[in-house]
Amino acid sequence: MSKIIYVYTRNNSFRLKDKDRLLKICKELEPENIASKIHHKASVNDHIAFAIMNYTTSLIKKGNSVLLGCLYDQCESWDEPLTDFMDGSYALFRDNEDCLEVVTDAVASRTIWYYFDENCFVASTSQRAILMFIGSFHFDERVIPWLLSTGSLGPELSWDKRLKRLPADSSVLLEKKKWSISMKQAPINFAEYSRSDNEHKKKMEDAIDKTMECFKHMNFEKWALPLSGGYDSRAILCFLVNKGYVPENFTTITWGLEQSIKEKKNDAKVAKDIANTLGVTHKYYYTNVSDEPIKKIIDRFLLCGEGRIDHLSGYMDGMKLWRDLFDDGRVGIIRGDEGFGWSPVSSALMVRYSIGCALCSDYSNLVNVIERFGLSNQVFPAELKQKNESLSTWRDRLYHAYRIPTVLAALSDLKLSYAEQISPLLSRSILNRVREMPDRLRTDKALFKKIVDYITPKIPYANKGANASVQDILKKGPVIELIRDTLRCDYSRTLFGSEFLNYIEKNISFEGSSNKKNSVSIKQFIKKLIPKFIKNWLKNNELVLPTIDPNKLAFRVYIVIRMHQILSKDCNRIKSY
Repeated sequence: MSKIIYVYTRNNSFRLKDKDRLLKICKELEPENIASKIHHKASVNDHIAFAIMNYTTSLIKKGNSVLLGCLYDQCESWDEPLTDFMDGSYALFRDNEDCLEVVTDAVASRTIWYYFDENCFVASTSQRAILMFIGSFHFDERVIPWLLSTGSLGPELSWDKRLKRLPADSSVLLEKKKWSISMKQAPINFAEYSRSDNEHKKKMEDAIDKTMECFKHMNFEKWALPLSGGYDSRAILCFLVNKGYVPENFTTITWGLEQSIKEKKNDAKVAKDIANTLGVTHKYYYTNVSDEPIKKIIDRFLLCGEGRIDHLSGYMDGMKLWRDLFDDGRVGIIRGDEGFGWSPVSSALMVRYSIGCALCSDYSNLVNVIERFGLSNQVFPAELKQKNESLSTWRDRLYHAYRIPTVLAALSDLKLSYAEQISPLLSRSILNRVREMPDRLRTDKALFKKIVDYITPKIPYANKGANASVQDILKKGPVIELIRDTLRCDYSRTLFGSEFLNYIEKNISFEGSSNKKNSVSIKQFIKKLIPKFIKNWLKNNELVLPTIDPNKLAFRVYIVIRMHQILSKDCNRIKSY
């Protein structure tokens, strides 16, 4: 629920007007669809100033040290720089007389950005907050190919070339007298331990049990568990029930289209059945498309998530679900994000596709786009490349080092404007056990599923999502009209050039457009006739590259344009004092 901006200046002390400035930044970060008053808090103390948007009792503060989120272990020295990285879901800012340290959790489930120059150090869970504070925006064009190929900012970039993203399980340390910063990071190492399957299972169960202890004295009246039809959130609920931690006021929630709750094997229907069987309250929120103007819906999505991800489909209600949770007095959610393993892979290309970090060169309609239109080169970071490891190990290391901090954290950002979030299955103790397992126990989450199957009610798992598909949304007339108008405006032409935007626009298709529909249906019919092993062989040998849906591609370009506009305005919103 809270977002923070934390500043340390080298020479000048902060004054009262700087406190007002920070509070104005917090005000700008507020979701505009919340009618009730949101409480912000700012502190100014000599060279240190920080402000917290939507200050709640769930955060932990001691002196000038602040922890947003939750610790899974009790630690009295959490506020001391240079002490151990703790287990939890958090963004941590800890200060003493000599240094200031900013710390991410084991997988950077809550993203921290920072800026450093000869006068100040600024760290925040919001890129917008930093740019409003420093008063300028230097667009980093390197994000463009990553947005095109993945729908995200990529593995390490921000919208501004001066802002750095703090990696998973790491910290940046400011030494105040030297006026220098340094970064340290705990490596993400997968190393199989020689144990029997039962021993691995026991170690994992113990790690999950240990993590769930943090909920023993939690006030669940103000928290909710998003429950899906899959394994992850079901596992959390079953472990909590089995440990006797679930009180009468415990609430599970699910969201989706109105009709989904009645559909067999749909996420929504299965979640409701699980909740009823285990005797907990369940509430279903509709995410049908809001009747607000489409630009307003998408702008709210971009402002809350700062344009970090293109996963629009669950937010077409105009963030009404999250506003309702806020208005209901919910402090936060207990989310089932996890890193137990991923789907089978048979080539490096399949690894990149499955994790969501494919390059432009991995798609047939983007393979030459960088050279043809003079876009920035797309560089896959050296630390993420395959080392002396199997494809399956590389896949799961990428999941921990790339997908969670880049994709899942971006999705969390959308919700953190309204509600706190705890992700217990991403605890360090659980992830350490995952990294000790052989490939076969991680592939398709084999061991985790075995554990969950043993403790869960015998209710089938879902095989259908509850939300509308993004492909359907992006073919709606009002959405297409908004995207096309934006692609054709002078601002966009200056940013990208006409040739590139014409290339993006020409393949956009409307819902029910006859030629495209017939073409797609014929292709789909032919694809169904081709055996799966032949499809995989073609992909593995890179003989046939997939194509990104043209409407999705156009939406990704729209995100770049709109965020460029938003951030350019942001840097002029809060005038320097």
